[in-house]
Amino acid sequence: MAVCELAIAKPTCDSKGFNSHSDQIACEVRQSQQRSQEVDRAFADLMSANDHFNRIPGTKPNIFTEWLKSDQVQWRAFTSKDCELQGEVTMGTAGSDVVQQCLQEAYTQRRQVLHQMAQLLGN
Repeated sequence: MAVCELAIAKPTCDSKGFNSHSDQIACEVRQSQQRSQEVDRAFADLMSANDHFNRIPGTKPNIFTEWLKSDQVQWRAFTSKDCELQGEVTMGTAGSDVVQQCLQEAYTQRRQVLHQMAQLLGN
């Protein structure tokens, strides 16, 4: 599956293709938003797998449900603050680039983790 994901990876916002840094950042923000939506879809898939898991006879009801929801909220809050901090410590115009790169990497990794958990729950 990882090979397939690499093959359909979205193109980067190469600075050579833009007239200004703000145009490039706008592109990076759009990519970050797309990856954030992919995380949302992966989380929905995980919750679907969790619902299926909850219906297995003999399974303690909702053993992971609230934990998964809480974990996702905490992960989002941490990621946002962490990437913001990484951008701030650059103390320059590269901060926006750093923030978006950080977010994109975090979203990509999180999507993989959510897919793994869904597989473990039997989706």
